[in-house]
Amino acid sequence: MWKVSLNDPDFPHKDLVTRWKNENPTYKYNLLTDAEILDHLRTHFKDTVPEVVEAFEMMPNKIIQSDFARYLLIFLNGGIYSDIDTQLQKPVDTWFDSDRNVGFVVAVEEDMNIENWEHYMTRRVQFEQWTFKAKPRHPVLRKLIAKIVETTYNAKKNDKLRAYYKDFKGVDRCASIDIMEWTGPVVWTDTIYAHLNSLQNPTIIDIDPSRDTGGVLYGPETDENQVINWRFLTGLKAPVMIDDVVIYPKLSFREDPENNCGKYCYVWHHFGGSWKNDGKGEIKPGMEGYEGEPPANGEGEPFNPNEIQVANGGEQPAQKKKRSLDGGFEKRDCLYPYHAY
Repeated sequence: MWKVSLNDPDFPHKDLVTRWKNENPTYKYNLLTDAEILDHLRTHFKDTVPEVVEAFEMMPNKIIQSDFARYLLIFLNGGIYSDIDTQLQKPVDTWFDSDRNVGFVVAVEEDMNIENWEHYMTRRVQFEQWTFKAKPRHPVLRKLIAKIVETTYNAKKNDKLRAYYKDFKGVDRCASIDIMEWTGPVVWTDTIYAHLNSLQNPTIIDIDPSRDTGGVLYGPETDENQVINWRFLTGLKAPVMIDDVVIYPKLSFREDPENNCGKYCYVWHHFGGSWKNDGKGEIKPGMEGYEGEPPANGEGEPFNPNEIQVANGGEQPAQKKKRSLDGGFEKRDCLYPYHAY
């Protein structure tokens, strides 16, 4: 069990950290500081894949390094990673995946089935990275690490070794790399989807094939060659296992314990997000004080790529502006690479 701590000895959420330790007595618990992480990475990578350590040291801030560190630690050692602001609801050994031949475990972060979903999320069904499990050297993490190293070296080559986030002041998004794309949910989500779609004739165990969608779907067009995409996962109510990968529904790793999220509720994420908004935490669209980007199409409505409405078993492409699978948004520059996930 791995967590990345803050260097401050009085870091928040100590009670949550203690709960993880006490509720899982058979697990070896590791809470590492920045210095300990760097020592660990140097020990395991410096003489074998020095580019990994070099990329880590090149990263311009702690946010990106923290993301990268969690992937590297689990790749090397296996086990479970969880942010320090997560509250354990059930011991890890009682989770659905605990007695199965599972290699990688993740949950849906967001499944935003609304008309203007693209204005709020980077992917239609996006995966979280605050809690996950994996066996050592799992190919999802191997591919992810390779991509992050490549992105870091390219950023240095192109003089873009700066991190962008919508709350960061004075950062040119076209002269930097977005955190979401560099080490965050974009590259994380895309790597997981790419891995799942690379599997040849995977075994799929869908615990509950029914989906909670309300009868209407909003989302981008999908590639017929991508069997595992947002359409397959939207409205997920129970775990689905694709070969050795288990995907939990949205409520499993994020729901408030006051709400009844059923037997698959394992982790409550407090969403501290202290690195966002100058230490005040994340302010999302619709919340007081939100200062994100305005709608992109100049017509008072957020731009929605390839919106499709699905009702009564039929598909009716909405009359909206289109975006090709390999194209970019009109009137918007320097955004995330587009994938129909």
